[in-house]
Amino acid sequence: MLKLIPFLLLLSLPSLIVISLPTGISVFNGPIYTNSVLGFVNITSLLAYNSSARNLQVPLYGASLQLNVMLVANSTNGAYYFWLQNVADFITNESQFFFGDNVWNTTFPFSGVSNITGRGNVYSTNIPLYHSSYYAYSTNIMNYTLPLSFYLIINESYNISGVKVSFGYVILQNGKLLPPNPVFYDNVFIPVSGIISASIVVANQTTPNITVGLTTYIGNYLDAELVWGGFSNGEITTFIKMSSLLALYYMKDGNWVPFSEVYTYGLNTAESSTNLHVTIYKNGDAYVTIGKPDYGLLTSNFNPSIPGFLFLNISSKIPFIINGSLTDNFTGYVNSLIRLEFYDNYSINSTSFALLNGSYPSLIYPTNWFKNLTINPEYTYYYLIRVNSPIPVIANVNGKLVRLNSSNWLVQGSLIRIINYTYYNNSNERIIIVSVYPSTSLKIIEPTVINITTITQYKVNVKSNISVFILENGEKFKLNDSIWVNEGTNITLEANIPFYYVGKFIGTYNVSPGQSVLVNGPINESLVLYPNIPIIIIILLTPLIILAFVIIKKKRNS
Repeated sequence: MLKLIPFLLLLSLPSLIVISLPTGISVFNGPIYTNSVLGFVNITSLLAYNSSARNLQVPLYGASLQLNVMLVANSTNGAYYFWLQNVADFITNESQFFFGDNVWNTTFPFSGVSNITGRGNVYSTNIPLYHSSYYAYSTNIMNYTLPLSFYLIINESYNISGVKVSFGYVILQNGKLLPPNPVFYDNVFIPVSGIISASIVVANQTTPNITVGLTTYIGNYLDAELVWGGFSNGEITTFIKMSSLLALYYMKDGNWVPFSEVYTYGLNTAESSTNLHVTIYKNGDAYVTIGKPDYGLLTSNFNPSIPGFLFLNISSKIPFIINGSLTDNFTGYVNSLIRLEFYDNYSINSTSFALLNGSYPSLIYPTNWFKNLTINPEYTYYYLIRVNSPIPVIANVNGKLVRLNSSNWLVQGSLIRIINYTYYNNSNERIIIVSVYPSTSLKIIEPTVINITTITQYKVNVKSNISVFILENGEKFKLNDSIWVNEGTNITLEANIPFYYVGKFIGTYNVSPGQSVLVNGPINESLVLYPNIPIIIIILLTPLIILAFVIIKKKRNS
């Protein structure tokens, strides 16, 4: 239970000996009427300890940050006052926290609540000369990592039956920056009969007093507070570590406006701290650290920075310009005008460029409510495809037959299939593709070099009336008029020549059958057959010799 300060004569505070007060920022002067109040905190160091905490049934290392305001509901029966609390409770040694709300009826010092509905319940205080009951609800416990930044929000609206109060929070950073996700964890309805109007009010006055016997019980201040203190149950705690920035705003004409005159202490909540000091930080926020308390006016011109409500996330593979600076990503809250410039045509390097697809905003304006804006500019990428080949290269590119140049710009994802064909320089010389690296078929995902390996072939033409064979690399082929042979190959021309002939290949090389020749150009040979004179003479003389031998033999026998 979060407590109200007992109804002492708080108007005489300067004359009192003050041991501790809730510390942060508060507003007393007005009148200010609004339907929404927003508190901001950025915590970078936090640890509290109270050795007597267990006597109050609270954690030893507990602390709270409270956004407290006064709701005034005017009705035909008079004015009703309700003290609203939106609180972040911390268990600082375990890095845990949760959110909770309280609604107190402060119409009179001893008033209680009834018929209030929400996610919580109404509880009795059982404390004499105090409020008889209050409404409360709290969320589940969450873990936190510093730095921790969040907003506390209290909204009110009314209808003919009463007032609706929404208690919410928005976590901006929990260790890392987060997109906003407003969570209104409790919507409380306070029935007010004959209601005329309702608003959150800040004014230099208190709720109605009451006199019992000789004692006058002073009401509560119509103030707005964003203050640090003990965990609950009126705890007074001491902070071991503390570094936080605070800011307090209210809704005016559709805009969040900071309260101008702020003090360093609160007067309504009973939870407090003994050793916090408040100054103005360089960005205009209230800066809370450990130090000697200095309860009083902080500034009459409070001008804190507004962290922003629009969470902008830009991620691009291509650099872009934001407020004159070149970057490839931006993540953060927008609290001032942002100028963006995306390149329509961006040269990545000598082998890649990108074209911007579509249009994107050039100006980003801050918003007054939480919004996520993600910009992921889309680009079409083009890559340089180099082709090294001694012959023209024909390819099927995305279904279309084209001739590739030595340098080609193709869109990412293009499909290429190299056509394996034979290139003829003339009828006797041709070039064939031996290999394609990296592949004959490929998908373009990056700059690529395609190397075409070829070999030149020459036609070997042989005219002959008899069968001619070629011996090439140990293999024997029958030649049918002509054959294509790789450049630089040694071949042997052979023929089945009858023994009564001798032959010779007449033409390019003029060689006899069985001799090797080097193919370094077209070869044209004709096999010319000549009578084998010695063999013919032998053939012709052999019968005569045999006849002469027979005659001589017969003469000797006779």
